[in-house]
Amino acid sequence: MSEIKERLTKFLAYKGIGQIKFAEAAGLSRGFVNVLGDGISSKSLNKISQAFPELNPIWLTTGEGEMLKQQESSPEASTVKTKGNDIYLETSSGIKYYELSGNKYRMRVPLVPFNAYARYISETCEPIQQDRESWDEVEFIVDKIGHGNYMAFEIKGDSMNDDSRRSFIQGDLVLARELDKVHWTNSLRYNQYPFWIIVLSDTILCKEIIDHNVETGDIICHSLNPSPEYADFTINLKNVCRIFNIVQKTSTTF
Repeated sequence: MSEIKERLTKFLAYKGIGQIKFAEAAGLSRGFVNVLGDGISSKSLNKISQAFPELNPIWLTTGEGEMLKQQESSPEASTVKTKGNDIYLETSSGIKYYELSGNKYRMRVPLVPFNAYARYISETCEPIQQDRESWDEVEFIVDKIGHGNYMAFEIKGDSMNDDSRRSFIQGDLVLARELDKVHWTNSLRYNQYPFWIIVLSDTILCKEIIDHNVETGDIICHSLNPSPEYADFTINLKNVCRIFNIVQKTSTTF
């Protein structure tokens, strides 16, 4: 069960209503609660807020704060603001969202350019706390508020370029969500998220994962470039510092 679904279920128990009654009151589909994933669209969130104004949308989407809105919100508790350049929401991971028209958001995340790969590796694979504020930031347009730790990476090299629309070419920016190590013993969802950023102790890779052996921890990495020098290879997750699934790409070429 997703974290949002767990929190929403808790709110329904507090209200003493079922999923269908909740969905009907908010003008949502009757199966809305059952299909909730790791994010919720601004359109759905607005409908819920209108139907249940006492529910704290920040708590629902991030788990931060209290379930119910306070009578008088404090500056610390109130991170939902109006459209424009004001922050709509900042998550516990430091990801900032700015509301746009058309049920969209500007999502601002730290950027790791390819000329700073070594620095990022040193801050990631060494037992020190990563200082997110020391990195430049870049924005992506998204249609829902996501959870977890997001980073942007600048693509380096030609291994993921096969001249198709799926290609990742040098200079492209990708938005990627970290998969926590507690989930590495489960099968990676590489069919749903085929492309990954893999942080090793000596390099950062952008690859398609085409297989994951849960018992051994081996993953098979594939390059889109058909050149023989980019043949498939295997990495064991015990040698991986961090791993991110790519959720969006912005091309820097025309």
